[in-house]
Amino acid sequence: MKSKSMKALFISVYITALTVGLLWAGYQLSQSFDWRWVGVVVALLPALSFFAWLFIGRPARTSEDLPVVRRITLVGAALTVVSGYSGTADIAALALSMFVGVAGVYVYIYWYSRYGKRVAVELGKALPPIRLYSTNGDEVGLDHYAGSPMVLMFYRGNWCPLCMAQVKEISAHYKRLAELGVKVALVSPQSHEQTSELAAHFDVQFEFLVDKDNAAARMLGIVDEGGTPAGLEVLGYDGDTVMPTVYVLDGEGKVLFSHLTDNYRVRPEPELFLRVLEEQGAV
Repeated sequence: MKSKSMKALFISVYITALTVGLLWAGYQLSQSFDWRWVGVVVALLPALSFFAWLFIGRPARTSEDLPVVRRITLVGAALTVVSGYSGTADIAALALSMFVGVAGVYVYIYWYSRYGKRVAVELGKALPPIRLYSTNGDEVGLDHYAGSPMVLMFYRGNWCPLCMAQVKEISAHYKRLAELGVKVALVSPQSHEQTSELAAHFDVQFEFLVDKDNAAARMLGIVDEGGTPAGLEVLGYDGDTVMPTVYVLDGEGKVLFSHLTDNYRVRPEPELFLRVLEEQGAV
């Protein structure tokens, strides 16, 4: 079994702690009103609401530092602190506000969300000879797209709400991309079955491809070792995933643009791909 990264373990534990902490705070308030536990609710609710918004609202990107979430969390923690404490139960309220609330949200924003600097393929150069696979299991190389400009987008999988929103967003530009003769290939390390399920949701002539064992991602230096959130393996997802990445290539397969985000919540907009292709004379 592949080992999980600290980040994969963190995000699963963090969301669980937020949920349990809020339930416990609600229980305490149902017994008797206490401003300390109100502070706990205010400190934990913003982050959990943010995660719920990711899955329900399906945004394609978010702000980098989540200022609203941070500020409300700090207000809740401050309310718990200034209300004073004495006894084990009150210390528990303080611990939930400060560690799960404040520390948790800062670790999520400034550590979990960040990848750090990555090495991009030099503009004007061709990508390495990566091999991908269609949903039918057929091998596909970049030479398959020779003669056509293309957008090559690596996404983490069906489990990632930001990735699903990004796929939906670029699909909304299908007609414009097709008119310009631009091919679009969406690549994930998830299984053929999971990729086929995603492709069935979109009536577009995009290529939904599989990167077996993250072979292409490793060649490009964009693999996220053990990065799939802990627990998703039971749903059939591999422990390793990919860092969201976009390459825009010309008809000769040379890189016109690459977006190697250092924050998984910050994604480029499709209009940017189109602008690059037009400005570089690729369409």
